[in-house]
Formats: sequence, structure tokens, C-alpha cells
Amino acid sequence: MSQLYLVRHGQASFGAANYDQLSPLGYQQAQWLGEHFKELGIHFDRVITGSLSRQQQTAQAILAGNGQQLPLHVETGLNEFDFHGLAEIYCKFSDIPLPGTANGGRDFFQMLRKAMIAWSRGELHAVDQTADSPGIETWDQFHDRVHHAMQSLIAREQDETVLAVSSGGAMAMALSQVLSCGVDTLINLNMQTRNTGVHHLIYNQRGFQLAGFNALAHLQRPGRLNALSYT
Repeated sequence: MSQLYLVRHGQASFGAANYDQLSPLGYQQAQWLGEHFKELGIHFDRVITGSLSRQQQTAQAILAGNGQQLPLHVETGLNEFDFHGLAEIYCKFSDIPLPGTANGGRDFFQMLRKAMIAWSRGELHAVDQTADSPGIETWDQFHDRVHHAMQSLIAREQDETVLAVSSGGAMAMALSQVLSCGVDTLINLNMQTRNTGVHHLIYNQRGFQLAGFNALAHLQRPGRLNALSYT
């Protein structure tokens, strides 16, 4: 039996020209999480991340806080979907302006929820095909790459403790497969997972069991509550 700690990256640079970098708060959140794991006596045998900078920066900060030095094994199946590209395509499809990121991005994420539903129904790719960009992956492609990443863990299960750092959408897709839930629940899982939130899963060759969702004990302490974030 193995354990998987599936962690969302720390706060990234939402609204900046390059989103794919941790903010100073994001580094702090990850460092605190590593220290929390150390306090609990949790040490990792293996660390997996996607190829995104914010995911790898988070993993390194967690390891630093935990006092460990381990190589990062890259699994691109844990990368986030292209939510910026999806938003642009959906707004073109719907003939609406792309919402800004003021007020914590509330308008943007309300639009993104609708975009994900349309994406899951296959409604956006006719629009995508006429865009100047290379386009986005299909919902089925997203589903399948996350499924493959999770199954690769099962295939090499060897009674170990694994840290995997991913992003909200990919993590929600993974949990939706474990829980056999639909798209609406998947989107709710995505929207509720906070930065450095921890999903704890136990697994063996037969599959995964969810043991904990979106744990934030490292931030739910006096003086740290203002460090809770979603982006």
C-alpha cells in the first residue's frame, strides 16, 4: 500500500504577463507546507511534478521546508489545461469580452466555469479550428493524459510515499476519476482547491482511495489565515 500527497501549486502570478511563476506568497505557502510535513514526520520517497514552472517551484520549496533533497520526476500528464486559451476560445464562441482579473478574478472564473462545461460537451473546437493559435486539447485528451499519469503510479506501486505537485484542473480530473463523478462535480472540485491544498490518497495495484481533500492545516494557523488563496 502506498500513499500519495497530491498538492496544488502555491499562489502563482495571476494577472501578470507570465502566470507560470510563483508569487512570494506562493513560495511561502509551499515552504510552510514542507515544514508541516516535517512536523508530522512525513518524508517522501519520490517526487513527481508536471513540467510547469509553478509546479516545480512549489515542489522544491516543499522539499526545502521538509529538509529533503530529491530529484523531480516530470510527468506532463499532471500539467494544467490551457485555461487562458480555453477562456479566449469560449469568449469568441459566446461573442463576449474576455473578463479581467480585478476583484480576485471573480468574473473570470465565473466565465471559466461555463467554458469548461462547453469544452466538456465538445462545443468549442469548431471555433478553435479557425483560431490563429495552435488550439487546445480536447476534453477527452485531457481526461486521458491525467488518467495515464495516475495509472502509471499504480503500475509501479511499491509501498512508498509520493509527493505529486499539480494544478487545480488536473487534480480535479484525477479525483473525478477516482470518485466516478460527473463534470459539474469536477468543476466544483477544481474551484474549491486552494493553493498548496493537499489531497491525500492511498493506493495499490487495485486503485486509489481518497483519504483527505484540500487539507490546509499549514495555513489554518494564527497569523496565516490571510495566506489562503485560490490563484
